[in-house]
Amino acid sequence: MKIPFFKNTVTNYFSMFVRLVQGILVTRWLISHLGEAQYGLWVMLWSFFSYALLLDLGFGVAAQKVTATELYKKDIDKYNHTVSSIFFSHVTMALLILPLTFAGMYYIRELFHLPADATQEYIRFCRIALLLSGVAATVVFPLGVFPEILVGLQKLYLRNYIIIVSKVVELAGVIAIFALGEGLFVLLFFVMMVMGLTQLVMLIAAWKSIPGFRIRLAFDKEVFKGIFNFSSAVYIISIGRMIWERGMFLLISIFCGLASVGIFQLGSRIPFLIQQIALPYVENISPISALLHSRKRTRHLAQILMRSIRWVNFFAAGATVMVMIYAPRIILLLFNVENDEAAFICRLMVLFVYFLLVCRIIPEKFLTMAGEHKFLAHVQSFESLFFIGISIAGLLIRPHELVVVGAMILTKFIGTVFFCLPHLIKRARMKVIYFILYSLFEPALLALATGMVCYWQYYLLRGQLQEFVLLALAGVSGILIYFPALYFMMFDQAEKLRAKKIIGKVTAKLRRA
Repeated sequence: MKIPFFKNTVTNYFSMFVRLVQGILVTRWLISHLGEAQYGLWVMLWSFFSYALLLDLGFGVAAQKVTATELYKKDIDKYNHTVSSIFFSHVTMALLILPLTFAGMYYIRELFHLPADATQEYIRFCRIALLLSGVAATVVFPLGVFPEILVGLQKLYLRNYIIIVSKVVELAGVIAIFALGEGLFVLLFFVMMVMGLTQLVMLIAAWKSIPGFRIRLAFDKEVFKGIFNFSSAVYIISIGRMIWERGMFLLISIFCGLASVGIFQLGSRIPFLIQQIALPYVENISPISALLHSRKRTRHLAQILMRSIRWVNFFAAGATVMVMIYAPRIILLLFNVENDEAAFICRLMVLFVYFLLVCRIIPEKFLTMAGEHKFLAHVQSFESLFFIGISIAGLLIRPHELVVVGAMILTKFIGTVFFCLPHLIKRARMKVIYFILYSLFEPALLALATGMVCYWQYYLLRGQLQEFVLLALAGVSGILIYFPALYFMMFDQAEKLRAKKIIGKVTAKLRRA
């Protein structure tokens, strides 16, 4: 099967762009039309919906893996039994949302921290909104298995097309709802309906892509045991990841106060944005790893992994160097804040995120799909406990947000360098020296050269140019260095020929014009 890597990646980024723009526009209109109180209620409802996704228990990734290994080609009946068992498990877990919703309605005052003078009418309004959200989550949640099937089919582009259309429809609907003067209930019902229809369209896309695909409300105990063996490990991995992602803010809040949380949030926003930008490319790795590992094409898979790490390194290293140099200026431009501590945290966190992108995220996705899910779950569990332990110990001695940042960096460094990377190299049968030089060293060396140019610009011109002009100059300098390097360093022979053809066509059209 030909893997549409380029199409998947491009549509991933386009989908991310559409969701970003749509999210910004909808947020502005929500605040404008609903007011701060109802907008806060809207945010809380979506937060509870996000927490409902924890009930997935790793079954979604299991559906992705069983699809990526092409079980539907080998034994369609077994595949149908497997996916049906996953779907039935999702339905069962979704039924837990309703009693949780009713409990939330009963404790609505405490849950939403409603003021003592809140009217009965407003309390009833909040209860109905929570009920609508809970019912919608109960209906939509089981359908979440079908986007994962499309990912397993290597048809991320098809999933992305559906999401893009869905977001455009949602945007148009929000405009119409506010133009007609409707409120939160109509908006909530419409958005949840669009989400449900989106998942149903993905069900149809999966059904058409797999001949003989059927879903039955049936539960196969033996099949479920095999699924749960994998999904439980995936769930532990996801919970471990959530502990450090959310735990940093909680620990800083408890020991250092809300002001320190604000400083940390300010400093970490840009590094985490860089991480989010890289994830659409990395998403391809999971289904490819599952497919090639099932076919025992270890050498081909090793080449893809090394090349993928090299590509991520190429772009992440450049972004990291820029942020390291210009962190105070970027924070001032974006947030209109000058804070040396936030700038220092930004520099630390961007190095940490760079390390994760290059050395951890791709190995983690490969190991999950290559039968090393239990090993990875053990590593993630160790990291979570170690992070919490040394963070609390450090904060008791000196309550400062840098203690938590340092604990996280140390934890992930140990888990990655001493466990995950060696396991990746061993399982994928990589040549260590070649991996270090090709995937890690060369792209980083280019970024350091770019950084030297940008540093001298910053050193000589700071205070003489406006912040935006200084950053724009740095961006242009980086592009002028990176684009030629992209062609000579990153493209293989086939990609160079393709690039020459595209450039030839563009120049020919310009001459005719």
